[in-house]
Amino acid sequence: MLRSIASWTFLLVGMVIGLGAFGHDSNAAKVAAELAKYPALDAGVATIVIAVWRFCSGCMLAFGAICAWLWWRARRDGQAAFFASDVIGALYAIAGLYTVWYTGRTFFWLFFVLGALLIASSLPLRLAVRNVAR
Repeated sequence: MLRSIASWTFLLVGMVIGLGAFGHDSNAAKVAAELAKYPALDAGVATIVIAVWRFCSGCMLAFGAICAWLWWRARRDGQAAFFASDVIGALYAIAGLYTVWYTGRTFFWLFFVLGALLIASSLPLRLAVRNVAR
């Protein structure tokens, strides 16, 4: 039962991370509009900021795809290695905590929660993979 809950939690968190790319990228026009308000800002800087913004959206989509692939591998044949999801989870958790501390914006607790849930939900799945391998 715990493994089933952990499995679906892992997939759901991975999907939220991946789908977050679309919400993130949908704000690129707003960022560009804000940057346009500062004529002293070099146009090249604004272009780079938008390019990095879109790259971050792509990373979020890739992270979600990696988590979905790991989930599929763990359920299909027990051959998942969770190092990649640990790195993604740690990045989200650390970035979430740092950003809450740095900006004071409570929205970024979401990143911490997603990272912590990703790592925590992988623990029962690791045990299942280990037991299959024996």
